[in-house]
Amino acid sequence: MPNFFKRCYLTLSWLLSIHFISPAQENSTWNVPLNEINRWIIELEYPEKSTIEATSEGLVIDSYGGATLWLDSLLTGDYVLQYEREISLNKGENKRLSDLNQFWLAQEPHNEIKLKPRDGRLDSYNDLILFYVGIGGNNNSTTRFRRYDGSGERILLAEKNEKPFLLEAGRSDTICTFVRASKRQTEVWMNGKPLFVEEGIQNTKGYFGLRLTASRQVIKWMTISKLPQNQ
Repeated sequence: MPNFFKRCYLTLSWLLSIHFISPAQENSTWNVPLNEINRWIIELEYPEKSTIEATSEGLVIDSYGGATLWLDSLLTGDYVLQYEREISLNKGENKRLSDLNQFWLAQEPHNEIKLKPRDGRLDSYNDLILFYVGIGGNNNSTTRFRRYDGSGERILLAEKNEKPFLLEAGRSDTICTFVRASKRQTEVWMNGKPLFVEEGIQNTKGYFGLRLTASRQVIKWMTISKLPQNQ
């Protein structure tokens, strides 16, 4: 390949790659800017009855039905994504203590770089490859860990339905999601305690999405940090 075309090819490859890699892949920690709503791909089941806004509280999601907010960066490598999140029962239209949920390592089944748009209904995500945690689902009676395999199957990996693993009115919860691509492992912690872990994962890169149903939730802060490969 002539040097000129080789340089053009390498430059184009670099430009394409930086759009899909989060700053956490380049720096040790990225404080996700919650006030920049355009960093999120928003999918609402009832957009006319739901609101998303950046306020002094944080990123506020007040949804009449299902809602998913995808962070617009493809996450790769070994990292931990952390955030503080509270379900608000004293403001807004949707006062319901339920469904502090998330998707992560989400991919289309045929390796497309971007996710296709969906309508916010939970079953519209059934054909993705991803992991899902639903904390305090079913009106705060279940906490479940699932893997979606891209065929429509929502495989239940584990559940913890005891009170310490459910939601509590007036409490903010800190959720930590570890992805160790080098070890093919992922795990989720809640308020400093391990919740779920899965070994031998097949998908080691993908998108992260906040997920909720019929409630008002506030994301107070979020960070993504690189992990040393031996951690």
